[in-house]
Amino acid sequence: MRGLVCVVIVLLAFACGGGEDGARTATPAATATPTAVATAVEYPPKVSLTEAGVYLIRPDGTGLRSLTPGEEYFYRFGWSPDGSHIAVVTSACDAPRVSVIDVDSGDAVEVAAFDGSAGGQQWVVGRPLWSPDGRQLAVPASPHQADAPYHTFLVNADGSSEPVEPFQGLPIGWSPDGKSLAFWGQSDEGGTLNIFDMATSASTVIGRGWSIGPLVWSPDGQRIAYSVSSTDTGPEEIVVMDRDGGNRRVVVEGGSEPAWSPDGKYLAFSVGISPDESVAVASADGSQDYVRLAPGEEFKWSPRGDAILIWHASSLRLVSLATHQAVALVSDVLPEREVSFSPDGQRVAFVGSDPYDEDPRNALFVVNTDGTGLQKLARPSTMIGLRFEWSPDGRYIAFDDTIVGSCFV
Repeated sequence: MRGLVCVVIVLLAFACGGGEDGARTATPAATATPTAVATAVEYPPKVSLTEAGVYLIRPDGTGLRSLTPGEEYFYRFGWSPDGSHIAVVTSACDAPRVSVIDVDSGDAVEVAAFDGSAGGQQWVVGRPLWSPDGRQLAVPASPHQADAPYHTFLVNADGSSEPVEPFQGLPIGWSPDGKSLAFWGQSDEGGTLNIFDMATSASTVIGRGWSIGPLVWSPDGQRIAYSVSSTDTGPEEIVVMDRDGGNRRVVVEGGSEPAWSPDGKYLAFSVGISPDESVAVASADGSQDYVRLAPGEEFKWSPRGDAILIWHASSLRLVSLATHQAVALVSDVLPEREVSFSPDGQRVAFVGSDPYDEDPRNALFVVNTDGTGLQKLARPSTMIGLRFEWSPDGRYIAFDDTIVGSCFV
């Protein structure tokens, strides 16, 4: 919705935990209610980039740093768990390399190179996944050809080892204790969901389906949630199981893209089909029917778990789980799907465009969760950026300005 000019407060039909879904809802401590809607009248960004690369910037728009000077290819990156290092894939479509960069010093160590020297094979490399202890990286890669399978390579983050391939598949998440790595695989019957045990190097299939959606570990690492469809025409189901594949149960029928609340008691997820998608919440144990919160295509839990940020119809809204009130957070900005809370939950970063700006390129924005302090931090040099990640300590936002948009894993 373009040109919102005032606070929009929507009291949802399920405000008291009832409604036609017939469920009660989570009632954690209420988040602070936004008191204003930020307005992005046309104004220049803090930074306008002139060349591709991976950059760091502080949330107030100061301290811009390039981590990849002179590079001109597609990028992927990921923060180490303690925020001291960042893993960067450069030239991902042409002899990709993976480097680990010390954030304070800027020193870089190349930990893997896919230069085609082994049989002339060209690779496309995706975003590296850090192990919880920060010692290893799981690097997804695929041969640069149609219908090529995914591969996963493990490498020490300090560069002290050569990459090894423990399994064929796409890595999707380390367990919180670092003892297991979940990955997608393929079989003659469709997709498989697998757990690789780091101690034994054994892989176990814990789920099968025509299509298997995102998998997420519970905060304590003892359970797994994912969405699955058993046939090409069948409805999706959200399944929760123990980490070893036991105690499998369907907790939601017709839902997809589950996300655990920070305390592990609830799951937020999408229901419906675009453009009629909604965000809903249910008990993770399946003891209650789900409750729709608001229309939306993308969502994020707040770090405290008391609110959900929902992207819908070119707007960002913050929905309190205590009151079910949805409040518009920004106006006159057209958000894209990249949106994230800062680690302390006080700010939201997102990628969007200013409808009054003649420049069609997206920009990186930050706004306080009370609707104040909107800032346009950076605008890329191309039409393809931006992807971004907060550092775990909230000191920086890493983002990319890339010139190749179709080459990624």
